[in-house]
Amino acid sequence: MRSIVTWLLAFLLPLWARGEEVTLTNGEWPPYLSEYEPNYGIASHIVTDAFALEGVTVRYVFRPWRRAYAEAESGKYHGSVVWTFEPDRAEKFFFSDAVFEGKSVFFHLKSNPVDWKTYDDLINLRVGGTNGYDYAFERNPRIKVERANSDVENFRKLLAGRFDIFPSDLNVGYALLQKNFVTAEFDLITHHPKVYNVVSYFLILSKANPDNAKLLLRFNRGLKKLRESGRYEEYFKVAR
Repeated sequence: MRSIVTWLLAFLLPLWARGEEVTLTNGEWPPYLSEYEPNYGIASHIVTDAFALEGVTVRYVFRPWRRAYAEAESGKYHGSVVWTFEPDRAEKFFFSDAVFEGKSVFFHLKSNPVDWKTYDDLINLRVGGTNGYDYAFERNPRIKVERANSDVENFRKLLAGRFDIFPSDLNVGYALLQKNFVTAEFDLITHHPKVYNVVSYFLILSKANPDNAKLLLRFNRGLKKLRESGRYEEYFKVAR
């Protein structure tokens, strides 16, 4: 009799009480996202812990970015981490509260200090950029950008004196420098303290599964708890 009662209770318990698992696609963007970073990167760690506060376990599957998006969109997986907001994406995904805000700065050689207050101050500077990226300052047609195929290639050009500044997310830039350059090279580069752009990044859950709307509410609750706990800022101390 006791075994029957136990079985019935287990059957009747809601998923959150029994422990629910969600599967999210992920990709390579260290230090925020990576299969090879502790806790799969800063953003993954935040998402994992926010869900955990709501009794949800997260499993990540790592894919190239285009495939990560497509498999999340189709509903094969619950969703994906992390993405910027775009109206066309919002037609297919539920967007969470912001998981974090990335701050973009200009990197330069310590031997070639730069100063700027407005985008007009960039007109006479040699500016590097990466193919496929849109930069807010390019709305000024007088700012010319010399592009390369990767951020790492741009840092090499910066070291060679090919241009004066290279824009990058602050934490991503330093992660790339630490991973791809020797200390003697790393020590030649710094960044201007003025932030030129702030970008919000979100967990997205597929609208192919209507139940994801409720799952999103739970994630947002967990994220709010995480921020209110005072732990949130600790995640970023490992970045540099």
